[in-house]
Amino acid sequence: MKERITLDTNLKELLRNFPQARDVLMKYGYSVLIEEDIEDVVVDKLTLKGFCRLMDLDDEAQGNLWQEIQDLYRQLED
Repeated sequence: MKERITLDTNLKELLRNFPQARDVLMKYGYSVLIEEDIEDVVVDKLTLKGFCRLMDLDDEAQGNLWQEIQDLYRQLED
């Protein structure tokens, strides 16, 4: 069983355990971290909650992101 995912999960840990999560995060602005060349600096310090704040995601987008991450988690757990 994989480690449980929460909004306080570190992005580096999330991406290490679920590389497919990068595709989900890309839909919500992760590409900005790559374009600004700060991915290596922030990915080990940033949580899912922090990512939502950094990307200024509204409540609906945060809910959608969380649902997609949870769906991915369940899919990979099976």
